[in-house]
Amino acid sequence: MHERYANEEIAKIFSDEHKVRLWQKTELAVIEARANLGIISSAIFEAIKNFWLNAPINIDWWKKRDKEIHHDLNAFIDERLLCLPNNFHQFVHDKITSYDTEESAFIRMLIEALEVIDELEGVLERNLKKFSLAYRFTIMNARTHGQEAEMQSLGARGLTWLKDLSTAYYALGIARKNLNFSKLSGAIGKYGSIPPEVEKEALRILGFDPFYGSTQIMPRVLYAPIANALCDIALVIDKIANDVRLAARSGNPLMQEPFGKKQKGSSAMPQKKNTIRTEGLERNGVMAKGYAAMITDCIKTWEERAIHQSGVERVAWPDLFHIVADSLKVLNGVISGLKVYPDNMLKEIYESRGVYASSEVKEFLKKHLCNAKYNLKYEDVYRIVQLACFNVFEPSKERMEIRTEVAYSFEKSAELLEKTAQLLRKETVIVSIEEFIPLAALRVSEDLDIPEERMEKYNLALTVLFQDMDGRYKREVMDEWHELFTPVFLLKNESVLYKEILGQ
Repeated sequence: MHERYANEEIAKIFSDEHKVRLWQKTELAVIEARANLGIISSAIFEAIKNFWLNAPINIDWWKKRDKEIHHDLNAFIDERLLCLPNNFHQFVHDKITSYDTEESAFIRMLIEALEVIDELEGVLERNLKKFSLAYRFTIMNARTHGQEAEMQSLGARGLTWLKDLSTAYYALGIARKNLNFSKLSGAIGKYGSIPPEVEKEALRILGFDPFYGSTQIMPRVLYAPIANALCDIALVIDKIANDVRLAARSGNPLMQEPFGKKQKGSSAMPQKKNTIRTEGLERNGVMAKGYAAMITDCIKTWEERAIHQSGVERVAWPDLFHIVADSLKVLNGVISGLKVYPDNMLKEIYESRGVYASSEVKEFLKKHLCNAKYNLKYEDVYRIVQLACFNVFEPSKERMEIRTEVAYSFEKSAELLEKTAQLLRKETVIVSIEEFIPLAALRVSEDLDIPEERMEKYNLALTVLFQDMDGRYKREVMDEWHELFTPVFLLKNESVLYKEILGQ
């Protein structure tokens, strides 16, 4: 893994030094198992153990030997035999094959690497919980399809992030149960030379249960779900990061990732605060998918064994863990240092002209207008609200002239820019559907197929609903109406998310 994205602990776990130490533990476990079962004397095991523990593995010699014989496990055995008197050689790597030695070491490395992920994931969950509680009552407009939707709290968005992450992590917990098993069952996995009781005892020493039904190697279908679950964690992190990136776009950013006081966003444009951390998490998601796919492809092996899976796993597993660890670390830094701009969130709500309550408005009008008195259908109510939303966003006549005028030169564009600036300085009042619909002033919209006569019918119904015979608003109706647009009303049920997800 490139050092820019490498995790120091993961690097140690998958290092050659650690791997061969685990190989030695397996070899010693097999000898100890034979001693425990009375096949050899305990003195033989103790002697070999003492020789090896007092003679550190010579990594350079092992690698040189591997280049000569093109078999790293045999090169390891040769290196270990150098440390033993000849009379002990017969007990080393006795009646087992290379992957009998390697499998338990490989599984142990996966277990240790997952413990690193556990710690990082736990920190991120705590940060997301803290974030959700801190912004429990900070209101914002949610978005669906990139369009402003209903109102929510920023804290509730944090809860969806948390739930996505915990769901992916739960799947990892299920998949990792496959790491309880290993094998020491000989060259094709059928105990041709090694007794099953030796396997069982040796694996007990190593902390595993036997997997009955292996070939020369453990079936890789056991490990693919772990790779895919790790990939899912990286993709959930990318999803969260993408939400932050979308909210950080220029104009009125709602939030931004941390930006150092000496940091530069762009070499050419000093105003930039580029979202480099969260963009990098998309890169990690792409790489995670690639590594998970490689590992999944290794489910297929030729009959009892082919070697293609070995090389893939040497690269894909460490790199996948590096990527997921980096993703967790980076997002932890982003969430803990996230810049949040509630003023821009409130500005966005105000400028959305009340459409965040359109669902509740629709239900309100349906309750009051879909009856014998008004003789309106659900379709009519939907179109009333839709037309009102379109009406309140229609530009002024002057703005429409600018919108439809095509600049024929940059000088003309500069002229239109100045004209727009002057108009915007004048346009200080924003009309919300909260005020507009009770006015019963719906207008024909070029964007909707609603004829004049039907629109007049709608305005008449709205006039009767909201106004009395003297043209004054009906207080009881208006009180109920105004409540539809309040955060207390719209977000009254968000508390269930805090109860069910956080228990508070």
